[in-house]
Amino acid sequence: MDEGERVELVYRATAGEFREALRVAENASTAGRWGRRLLLASGVLGVLVGVLPMTLGASADPRVAVMLGAAVLGLGVLPWWQARLVQRRAAARGEYRAVVDAWGVRVTHQQGSRLTGWPRMARYAETRRSFVLLGSGPKAPASIMLPKRGAGSPLDVERLRSILDRNLTRV
Repeated sequence: MDEGERVELVYRATAGEFREALRVAENASTAGRWGRRLLLASGVLGVLVGVLPMTLGASADPRVAVMLGAAVLGLGVLPWWQARLVQRRAAARGEYRAVVDAWGVRVTHQQGSRLTGWPRMARYAETRRSFVLLGSGPKAPASIMLPKRGAGSPLDVERLRSILDRNLTRV
């Protein structure tokens, strides 16, 4: 990579962007995938156990409502709430500037700056709105979100994708 090649992004992240990033991080981890499957299974089982007795004329077990409630909360409400919390914390830090270059990603905001080198990251995913960089190993930072709208131009988005492809594995 050209040592002088770099892309700068300037942004204030939205809750929608954080929802996408959190979904990517969840799908990238074994625990996240298992958790989603268990919640889906709980919801399907809750519907079956609740509907079947009612079609046979019996009353449903009240514990079925707990299973359905856990599935709805875990799959629908919790991701939305978590994204809002992360977005509020990010909003308190003001405007973000991210520079992606030969060394890694430096993210700067009103409360400080953090450089994450390429060896600390392993993979990245591209969503409709952003690039989500995923850490390498269980104790690495979970993710770094880089919203595409923070780039200066579509050419900068292409350059950013090129830098990421050279340094990380796309998932």
